[in-house]
Amino acid sequence: MIFNSITSFFRKKTYLIPLILYLIICFIYFYTLLLINKNILRPTNSNYFIYLLDAFAHRRFYIVTSDHYDLSLFQNKWYMYWGPAPALLIFPFYLLFHLQASNILYTAIGATMNVALLYFVIQEFKKFFTLSLSLTAEGFLLLSFSLASPNFFLSVFGQIWATSQIFATIYLLLCYLFYFQFLNQGKDYQLILSVVFFNLACLSRYSLVFNGVLFIYLVSYYKILRRALPAKFIWYLALPTLASISLQALYNYLRFHNVLEMGIRFQIGSSRYNAIVKSNAILSFHYVLHNIYYYFLNVMHFDLEGNSVFLFYPALLLLPVLFCKRKYVDRQRLAFLIIGGITIGLNVSFLMLYFATGWAQLGNRYFFDVIPLIFLLIVFSLEYIPFTIQILLLLWGIGINFCGILVFH
Repeated sequence: MIFNSITSFFRKKTYLIPLILYLIICFIYFYTLLLINKNILRPTNSNYFIYLLDAFAHRRFYIVTSDHYDLSLFQNKWYMYWGPAPALLIFPFYLLFHLQASNILYTAIGATMNVALLYFVIQEFKKFFTLSLSLTAEGFLLLSFSLASPNFFLSVFGQIWATSQIFATIYLLLCYLFYFQFLNQGKDYQLILSVVFFNLACLSRYSLVFNGVLFIYLVSYYKILRRALPAKFIWYLALPTLASISLQALYNYLRFHNVLEMGIRFQIGSSRYNAIVKSNAILSFHYVLHNIYYYFLNVMHFDLEGNSVFLFYPALLLLPVLFCKRKYVDRQRLAFLIIGGITIGLNVSFLMLYFATGWAQLGNRYFFDVIPLIFLLIVFSLEYIPFTIQILLLLWGIGINFCGILVFH
């Protein structure tokens, strides 16, 4: 299970440095949390997942709360349009603290889990592709992810918008972890768990569905091995996915009397989006130029609509190195690079067509959907990046995110 990676981690003599780095990252997270929150044990008004768990406990699907911002109003009842799966991970906090569970605290804990999970995913990734990374290169990746990616900003936000993304990413990283464990060890349960966590990620944040493209790599991998893909793998992929779709359809029907309705049409949020939501124009080519500007080009001034991902997440500037023809004669690496690129391209294309960029944010929080996979692809080229460049990018990313968070809050 997942403890295999943790156990092997502590068996290695080199575990001490990553562990110390992780503890430093956790300290920075909670120090920042204390700087900008008067009381991290007090829940915010948008503690909606706790209210959802309370609703389930009382056999209902609508939530009871005094704050209704961004909730969906249907037949005089308030519903969440966010995917319900994060509630599974938040359930222990509900058991311990009931309605007083702090979403500030459990969101921050979830963010630190993402950092640890990324480390273990990288180890499995390196093992499968026989890659070698120095401790400094691994430190660059972990620090960039933890302090110069949306994970940092979302860790101190303590609101439903941050919580849903943080916990969706936990499921996504667990999917990646078991995915590469399966490629390394070939145990059936690892593939099943990977598919299960993929579906939980989708039931947390619907746009993560594009990560399903990664499972096509299994076909390519077995083709490289000159072996037929076992028929049972199709069932491993299909059954959890059909169960996930059925559960989502049932959840939709019980709330909105329509298996395809997720609640966005009934959302009562920012007035800037009212006309769009009511017209159901959620996806359109009309949004592309606007989104391209705020996702990639806006570097001149800070804007709540969003800023260039290259400005706030400078590790992304290393992406062009992936196009240099170096060691991609390895068919396994080339195949994964292509399929990973398609996955990222589809997800980013969806974001460009979406009616909103994230609003009231630092950097671009929706781009977090593709950050973990991008960081894995960067592993392919990191050995060619001079240490000085890594340090400069890291210092810039940490500086602009830390200062930006303090100013934002």
